[in-house]
Amino acid sequence: MGFWKTLCAALAVAVLLGSAPAEARFGKRSRPGTSDAKGSDDKDDGKQEHRATPVGRYASDAPVRSSVRASGVGVGWFDVLFVSGPASYHRRARVAAPRGARAPRPAPLVHLNVQGDSFGDTGGALDLFMALDGQRWGMDARVSGIALSADDGSDDTDRLTLLDAHLTISPWSTERGRFRLEAGIASAHAPDAIFVGPSFAASLEACIGPSPFDIEARIQAVPFPHRQVDMQAGLAVHLGALNLRGGWRTLYLSDAGQLDDGVVHADLFSGPYLGLGLSF
Repeated sequence: MGFWKTLCAALAVAVLLGSAPAEARFGKRSRPGTSDAKGSDDKDDGKQEHRATPVGRYASDAPVRSSVRASGVGVGWFDVLFVSGPASYHRRARVAAPRGARAPRPAPLVHLNVQGDSFGDTGGALDLFMALDGQRWGMDARVSGIALSADDGSDDTDRLTLLDAHLTISPWSTERGRFRLEAGIASAHAPDAIFVGPSFAASLEACIGPSPFDIEARIQAVPFPHRQVDMQAGLAVHLGALNLRGGWRTLYLSDAGQLDDGVVHADLFSGPYLGLGLSF
């Protein structure tokens, strides 16, 4: 329970600290002329927070938006995600153990996945995921490459890379699914900075009756030095060792004013994902 409370506290801190006005782009220094004009009531308190710079090709796109950039909801290019999928859970579930006999102990499962995420007109991401699940303990590693349209109105592309490596423990692990608690380290590679900090996560996979479908959900939080909250939920279908998945992902990033320009830069992305993987 202590670990779960720590994860919830980290998530709450990330959301609360990231709720203040901020200027996109995460990890990118403010360029001259891209910040809003200072109001008459601005104070010289060391750290200034600005509204997000409007992004658009036409003057009609110029009205000030919310303090954290939110992506559009349109369907984008093919995405592939990193949630692990217990393909063999379904096969084991169909093999009933003899009456009075204990179910066989599941062998370690290896998961290899590739995924794509669409953030509408803002951009998208390509993710790779590798994991090992034992009966209780396991490990996983993830990399996410994000390409975004520049926030200064130019035709440039901003690129972010997210990496994390976790050790996992499964308080619940049966032939019907798995619940994991995860802890490890994560890094965020932004245009003008690299952040490295502790990472915590929790994930759930559960079979839907006798069908080949799973419900999948995961949340990850990095409390410092930057703020990162990554949430996703969806469905997976298993075709033998092959698994296909799709759902919705929301990603929040804030550099917490760590850059030398004294500005808090933050981004909020949300959109659908599709994934393809192997579990054996």
